[in-house]
Amino acid sequence: MKNSTYKPSGTPEGKIVYIPIEKLRFDPDNPRLPSSINKEDQAVVLEWMLRDASIIELMGSIGEKGYFPGEPILVVEDKSKEGSYRVVEGNRRLCAVKLLLNPDIAQIRRKSVHEASASSSQKPEKLPVLIFNDRSEILGYLGYRHVTGIKQWEPLAKAKYLSQFKETLITAEPSDQYRTLAKIIGSRSDYVARLLTGLALYEQIEENGFFGIMSLSADDIDFSLLTTALSYSNIVSFLGLPNSSNPSLPGLKKESLKELTEWMFERIGEGRTRLGESRHLKALNAVVIYEKALESFRSGRPLKEAELLTENPAEIFAISIMNSKSNLEMARTHVHLVERPSPVDAENLLEITKLARDLRTVIISRIELLEN
Repeated sequence: MKNSTYKPSGTPEGKIVYIPIEKLRFDPDNPRLPSSINKEDQAVVLEWMLRDASIIELMGSIGEKGYFPGEPILVVEDKSKEGSYRVVEGNRRLCAVKLLLNPDIAQIRRKSVHEASASSSQKPEKLPVLIFNDRSEILGYLGYRHVTGIKQWEPLAKAKYLSQFKETLITAEPSDQYRTLAKIIGSRSDYVARLLTGLALYEQIEENGFFGIMSLSADDIDFSLLTTALSYSNIVSFLGLPNSSNPSLPGLKKESLKELTEWMFERIGEGRTRLGESRHLKALNAVVIYEKALESFRSGRPLKEAELLTENPAEIFAISIMNSKSNLEMARTHVHLVERPSPVDAENLLEITKLARDLRTVIISRIELLEN
């Protein structure tokens, strides 16, 4: 890996220089940018950033107080356009200043942008920057600031950052790379490996057109849920993977990935997914290794019902009974607060009474049979 002492070798003695706004360009390799947009199109990137409500707030802050020179923008030379620089760190600040100077470039939120610009007394035409010879020289700082620092990125951006940084490492051994990356971000190597494996799965979902799932797009994929799923060994095996630490995805079963994607991210009735909440991954982890349970879930039965077909039905049955008892006790505690009882509630309680009576009859019968 190149020296990452964060001393910008492209700037004399690491001094801050001021560069005109028109020579500063958004970084297409910014880990926060979604793959669904044209990252090379400056107008498209600006519009995507403007969808973040905090850009307007940032415009107001810079417009009132000016740009704080103690936070220079970190750039590298843009080889695609002579005399220009790519902003590796500071893209949001660049976006805010561009809009302050020229609010007409906004394609969305135009009223808010024009109001923020019109009420601003400070509209810097040049920004303080530190110029680096190579983007990799800045990556270590990005890890400190956005992966472990106070301005943390979301998990997907962290994974993209780690993937970029991984490409700068000289060592060929993945285990050594994960350890190096883990040290840089102050985490564990297994967490780094799982993030990168999750990113590889995410990219597979994208490359396969989200498996044709209706209305599913990159914005609908909860990356943290995907990586959490990789912490369950049975789900990893269901995908055909030997472990959750290999981003090359050896043995990946795309049909299984399609099913998992559907279960976790496809919205069905009332906007819910087949999985529901992330805490239900434990149940799914049990279901995928039992043929009857998996067949039941695939047929459309609820996950809770499918879980009863795993080897833990007695435990699940007991927990269900206890939860029902607890819920009824809570209802009894609050019944005096209900001013207008519903006939539907009365009917449901009658059904509960019948279900409880039937279940009790079955359980007593089985207990007596076992005792004899």
